[in-house]
Amino acid sequence: MAKRGPTAIEKNRLGELGEMWVSFLATWKGAEVYPNLMCVGEADLLMRIEGSIYMFDVKVDQWHYQKNRWVNTHSGTVKDPVIPIAVCPTGDICDWSVRWIRGRHPAGLENFWSKDFKLTSTKPNETTQAAS
Repeated sequence: MAKRGPTAIEKNRLGELGEMWVSFLATWKGAEVYPNLMCVGEADLLMRIEGSIYMFDVKVDQWHYQKNRWVNTHSGTVKDPVIPIAVCPTGDICDWSVRWIRGRHPAGLENFWSKDFKLTSTKPNETTQAAS
């Protein structure tokens, strides 16, 4: 088992959890998410966001003991047109954060992962106002 911060988890399982977390958040933010069901291929996820389709490779940060923090060590292996997405697995899974890596993001989606706390409706094409 690979050690990840204060807890140990097998690295492939951690990667799978990262992909699921990204899928969950992206869906919540309005993307249509299509996962790669195989463990091979250039991309982990295809997403349709605001009418465009993108290929993404999810990279979970690794704990760096000398720096005493999470760092992303494998995003350099992701080649265009695939876009890397980083997941920082700090604390409980509900505290994990998702971010673009080194400014590599689809045009106009710079703030896609930022929290907006909006409420949504279960009715298509209907939005509601945030609770005050």
